[in-house]
Amino acid sequence: MMKADYSRLDFAYKYPFSQEAREVVAGLNVSSVEEQYLQVGITRLKSAFEQGRVPYEKVKEVSDFKYRQIMGYVYARMLVSAIGDRYSISRFAAAEASTAEEILSLDSVENLLRIADEIGLGVKREKEVFSLPFEKFVAVPKRDDALKLVNQKLDKGIVYVDERQLLKFVACGIEKSIASRLPIDKKDLPRSVVEAAKELKPQEQKITLDVKKGAYAWIEKLLATPIHDVRHRAVNLILAPYLMNVRGLDEESAVKTIVAYIERCKTLNPDTKVNETYIRYQCKYARNKGLRPLSLSRAKDLLQGVAEFG
Repeated sequence: MMKADYSRLDFAYKYPFSQEAREVVAGLNVSSVEEQYLQVGITRLKSAFEQGRVPYEKVKEVSDFKYRQIMGYVYARMLVSAIGDRYSISRFAAAEASTAEEILSLDSVENLLRIADEIGLGVKREKEVFSLPFEKFVAVPKRDDALKLVNQKLDKGIVYVDERQLLKFVACGIEKSIASRLPIDKKDLPRSVVEAAKELKPQEQKITLDVKKGAYAWIEKLLATPIHDVRHRAVNLILAPYLMNVRGLDEESAVKTIVAYIERCKTLNPDTKVNETYIRYQCKYARNKGLRPLSLSRAKDLLQGVAEFG
């Protein structure tokens, strides 16, 4: 095993998704599955699914513990790829990004910019603020109100953010970067990893929709509670017809309501193609055709993977 120097290993340990970490892993010359690394990977993925973050312990010295944790990330990637569905991948990526954000908040600005550069965010430091191209800013899904475009300073195609906003933006970029590199093709995964992954799929969270408080109370509860899947069909079959033709909202209000809802849904699973253009089209279509939302019986079929009706 080729040992890395302290600064290199420490950076790789803190940010196991980084290029530095990949180079450290390459130097270990691991050619077969090692049970110790597999177990660390299982622990890491379970923590991501159950706690929304991954284990991290500040360790100063060069130690085998750091190598095991770096390899644990490698195995967690393989395990989540063996599970294979986008929900599991998004949960893993979000957890890794959440922990990275915590670590970066205590790290130097130089390392924050280093990570931003590695994942291609195009960030530049300009005295007390940071700048990045508008197209880079809008390309990264965001989870925090502080990153909404309306809250940013924008000038000639450049977005300016402070250090706190940059930290949150880089965390979103990390999440997108990790998720974009997954899944690894199953044919490239060791059989023992595929077998171990069979017990690791996260429990999908279901919401409870009350049908006893009025004809459309369940839709109001749906609007108040994010879901991790079927957002695309929920918009055109339930939400757009309801807001336009039952509540009688104008188009702008309906679009704004659904956009805000989808943004909340992205905190559970950012993998969606539902955008404002699609939402606006569905609202217009529902209004023009006089569509009504799905009946309760059909809604139960549509939402069976994400909701229970009580």
